[in-house]
Amino acid sequence: MLTVKAIEAAKPRDKGYKLADSGGLYLFITPAGGKSWRANFAKDGKQGTKTYGKYPELSLTDARRAHQSSRSAPELELQTTPTFKTVAKEWLLKHLPGLSNPKHRGQVEATLERFAYPSIGDRPIGEIRRPELVKAIASVGSRVETAHRVAGRITAVFNYALDAGILETHPAANLSRVLTPRKVKKPMPSIPPSEAGELMRAIAGYPDLVTRLGLELEAYTFVRVGELLGMRWDELREDGFIWVVPADRMKLKSPHVVPLSAQARAILDRLREINGASELVLDSPARPGHELSENTLLFALYRLGYKGRMTVHGFRALASTVLNESSGFDGEVIERQLSHKETDAVKAAYNRAQHLPKRRELMSWWGDWLARETAAGQKPASE
Repeated sequence: MLTVKAIEAAKPRDKGYKLADSGGLYLFITPAGGKSWRANFAKDGKQGTKTYGKYPELSLTDARRAHQSSRSAPELELQTTPTFKTVAKEWLLKHLPGLSNPKHRGQVEATLERFAYPSIGDRPIGEIRRPELVKAIASVGSRVETAHRVAGRITAVFNYALDAGILETHPAANLSRVLTPRKVKKPMPSIPPSEAGELMRAIAGYPDLVTRLGLELEAYTFVRVGELLGMRWDELREDGFIWVVPADRMKLKSPHVVPLSAQARAILDRLREINGASELVLDSPARPGHELSENTLLFALYRLGYKGRMTVHGFRALASTVLNESSGFDGEVIERQLSHKETDAVKAAYNRAQHLPKRRELMSWWGDWLARETAAGQKPASE
């Protein structure tokens, strides 16, 4: 039989587990640390679980009384678990706010509505068996990536039910193993450093001025494309020497500081002449008041002959290669400027405070390197 001391000492484990008391009563401890009083019953050939309450709200003594009263009742109502859809809705309420992209939030819910709810949505989640889940993800058909996403989201709902104490075990672990493996994503194309000057000279001859300047600004700042396209004039600091990308536009959800080289500031001066009256630095000439699109930049590279060889994101890979191989700057400084995730939280806080002076030097070095490469192959004006 259980004691209060044993209950208090019970710690969460990787998987939920039971501590038996007497007469079928047990305490269930979830991986998240929740504790609830339960008992399993059978009625009309079906298995069910009755939950009396959570500990410590329901004490050991009161749980035993509740269990005794339940056992002596003439008719025991079998308690079923909530439906998959009910649990999924709870999971979505907790999970979706953490996703920054509204389109992604919609896709997560839509995949469950389309592929999971029709077959298992109204089924008690505790009664769903593995073959039903395999059948649900098989309904996706030949769309391998979508099927993996559906499997992952179904598993996430079951994991939530496990952590919330709704289930003790579940059949959705490693669900994606029944699917065709995903194709390994190839890195986005990026030219080797030896071709950087030739690319920059090609960009300099692109006919649309805003698109040209946008590509040049991306080359000199190597930020993520969405961070560049949403750039606003009021994000510039220190008389235009610093650009602070706000947290809501960053992948890692914290503000990112971009020191601006002399070359980047010169590009911004040209853009101010064109778009200074707009809030957006890269205001679209085709749709005033809207950001320039990523495809506009990408298709410009295609027209310059770089399809399959270079993407807008490729400027980040180019900068990373050159900075790591040729600049002499510390790797942590480079990673911080690339806004890559720190695995060590203490180190991340330290780096944010300490690396800015070095990052100014790094961005100046990069600007000078790119300018030299651009000028190296230019023909003299007299030719």
